[in-house]
Amino acid sequence: MAGTINFMTFNVRHDHHGHSDTTAFATPPVRERPLEKEEFGGEQPWSIRKWKIVDTILLYSPDILALQETVLHQLQDIQALLDDEYQWVGVGRIDGEKDGEVSAVFYKRDILTVEDWKTIWLSEQPEVAGSISWDARHPRTATQVTFKKNDTVFTVFNTHMDHVGVQAREEGSKLILERAREASAKGAVILMGDLNSTEDDPAYLCLTNGKYKESKGSNDTLANLQELNQVCASAYSQKSGAPVRTQENHITLPTHRVIRPGQILANMHKRQEEQEQDEKRPKYFLDAHYELTSRLASKGKPGTLSGPYGFRNTLTSFGEGSQDFDRAPIRIDFIMPLESNTAHVKVLQSAILCNQFDDGLYISDHRPVLAKLSW
Repeated sequence: MAGTINFMTFNVRHDHHGHSDTTAFATPPVRERPLEKEEFGGEQPWSIRKWKIVDTILLYSPDILALQETVLHQLQDIQALLDDEYQWVGVGRIDGEKDGEVSAVFYKRDILTVEDWKTIWLSEQPEVAGSISWDARHPRTATQVTFKKNDTVFTVFNTHMDHVGVQAREEGSKLILERAREASAKGAVILMGDLNSTEDDPAYLCLTNGKYKESKGSNDTLANLQELNQVCASAYSQKSGAPVRTQENHITLPTHRVIRPGQILANMHKRQEEQEQDEKRPKYFLDAHYELTSRLASKGKPGTLSGPYGFRNTLTSFGEGSQDFDRAPIRIDFIMPLESNTAHVKVLQSAILCNQFDDGLYISDHRPVLAKLSW
């Protein structure tokens, strides 16, 4: 068993503008009033943003970190600021070496080892560096890493799908699914990244087999307040042996469920039939946001979240007038475990974190996504 592993995916916004100094530790521009939020509106240079990006990584301390849009000098900065706790793998999407954005995978070297890794291009020639197909605007990649923790092997994919090509995203999703199913023979498979796809996009529907078509907001804390209160009251009452008044004229009493022998046998047969059917069908990705083992799903189990934590959307833009402002806010960044007959991944925590604070600085135009998984 792998135990518990913390995953984070974060599109940190590339730094290869014409005005950028594309070297590691480039000198940040001077701000005359550094404590005034007006000084830091809109998209700020990487030399300013990187400090709080790395602070976010250090604060939440993911075991595996998937980054999108990073180019070489950004990776050099991040590696230097994280020190030796993390190592990373990945290649540039243009030449398969140093040129272009990298879908980098960082990992904690003291608890994880890399068994194997490679980059595939989301194209009709996935092994050809820089290849581009369908209606994609740019070459797009997925970094595939086989990890080992203790004696458990598992695979992580980090991808950044095309922002223009609808067909390219869908075909790329099919390719990732194919490779993920192959990798699942070794153990659990986790997909992370910026899919540039909302829940109604063909790519998301392909990856999840349309499982969440009617699920939007279904496990939001504020949409389930009454049910949450009732299941938690019942759990407390059973544990304490004391009645709990949850509303006027309603008292929850400690009860014990009675299961008759015939019912046990029927339940066993039903589970066996469901398992046999499940083993035969193709496997798809599960959205950690919806698969969270919340208080509602766990029937009030202590220590579980009431619902996904933090924000509901991941793409924010850099504010009014910036790129993607008219498109935002939307959720396009995901952490997704693959269904499995052997590695049953549980989502213990799921969160969309902050990318702007009261200093006015957007550390990126995306929010980081965090998930704690266990199997």
